Amino acid sequence: MLKKILANKKVLILLAVITFLLVGIAIIIWGLQTYKAIGMSNNNIETKENGKEDDKEETYMKFDPIFRSHMVFAVGKPIRIYGEGNGSMEINFASCTKQVEAVDGNWFVEFPPMEYGGPYQIIAVSENESVTIEDIYIGDVYLFAGQSNMQFKLNESSAPANAYKSNEKLRLFSTDRLEAGEYFTPADGWVKSERDTVGNWSAIAYLSGSEIVTKKDIAVGVITCYQGASVIESWVPKGTFEKANINIPLEEKYLDHVHEGFQNWNVDGKLYTHVLSQAIPYSINAVVWYQGESDTSVAEGQVYALELAELIKVWRNDFMDMELPFVIIQIADFVQRDDEGWKSVQKAQLDVEKLLPNVKTIISADACEDNDIHPKTKDIIAKRVAEALISFSKKGAE
Repeated sequence: MLKKILANKKVLILLAVITFLLVGIAIIIWGLQTYKAIGMSNNNIETKENGKEDDKEETYMKFDPIFRSHMVFAVGKPIRIYGEGNGSMEINFASCTKQVEAVDGNWFVEFPPMEYGGPYQIIAVSENESVTIEDIYIGDVYLFAGQSNMQFKLNESSAPANAYKSNEKLRLFSTDRLEAGEYFTPADGWVKSERDTVGNWSAIAYLSGSEIVTKKDIAVGVITCYQGASVIESWVPKGTFEKANINIPLEEKYLDHVHEGFQNWNVDGKLYTHVLSQAIPYSINAVVWYQGESDTSVAEGQVYALELAELIKVWRNDFMDMELPFVIIQIADFVQRDDEGWKSVQKAQLDVEKLLPNVKTIISADACEDNDIHPKTKDIIAKRVAEALISFSKKGAE
C-alpha cells in the first residue's frame, strides 16, 4: 500500500512539474505575442504620422531643360534663367546672387547683359538641393528654324570630310521634334562640336556656326528648331493669321497642308506650341529662318510676305526683343516647280525686308543645285548666313 502511495506521489510530482512547465511556456508565448502587438501598434502610429507628412506637397525647384552645362548665353542680352517649381531658390551667376520664388508653378530671374567671355557657372541652392551648371560661355546665340532644308543634316550634304571638325567653342541645343528620329534631343543638353557626331547637326547651322567661330574666335551657341514639310501657320499661335485678316481657303493651299503623313504637325499653331516653345524666352542674338516650300500655292504666294512678317513680330515679342534680327534663306530654284506659286514665295521672301527692319534675305538660287528640292550644297549659303549674322552683330555693337 505504501509503495503504491509513493508511486502515485511520484506521478503527481511529475504531473505538477509538467503543468508548471506548460504554464511557463504559455506565459512566454503570450508575452511574445503582446510585445509583437505593441510593436505593430507603434508601427501603425508611425505610418499614420508619415502619411500625414506625405500629404504635404514636396517642395522642388527645377531648371528648364535648356539650362545645362556647356550652354552659351547671348552676348549683350539679358540673361534669363527660368524653370518650374513651388519653392524658392538662391542663384549665383558671375559673382551676382539673386533670390527667386516660384509663382503659379513657374519661376524666372534675369541677370544683366554681359560681354563675351567664360567659362562661368551657375550655383543654385534650394531647400532640398544644390545644383551646379558648369562651363558656361557668353557668346553669339542663334536660333535656326524652318522645315526640311534647315533640318537637312551635314552628313546628307556634299560637305567634304575635312569640314567635320571638333570645336570647343561651337555648341548645339536641339529641341524635340514631333516626328521621331532626331539624333540629338533636349536630354543631351548642350553638345560641343565633335568630329564624329557633327554629321548629325543641321548642315546650315553647323556650317554657319563654324564660319562665325573661325572669323570671330568666340563661343557660338546654335539652337535648332525645325520640322520637315511644315507649313508657316503651324509656327505661330493658333489664329494669328486670321487676326491679321489673312484668310486662305484650305482648298487653295499647297497639298502639304492636307497630306496625311504631315497631319501630326501641320495644324494651326501646333509647332509653335510644342516645338518653338522649348526655346522661349531664352535670349538669342538672331533667328535664321529657312521655310516656304510647303506654302507654294498661288494663293499662299500672294500673302506669304505678310505671313512671314506676322511670324517675325510674334517671335520678337516672345523673345522679348522687338529688334531681334532675322535672316531669311530664300527657297532655292527647283526645276520641277518653275511655276507662279514657287516664284511668288521667293519674291515674298525678298519683299519682307521692306516690311520690317532688321531683316536680311539670303539668295540661294545661284548657290546650290536646282534639280533637287533638298540641295546638297549648303556651304555657300551657310557662308552668306554667317556674313549676315556677323553684320547684325557689328550693327548691334555700334
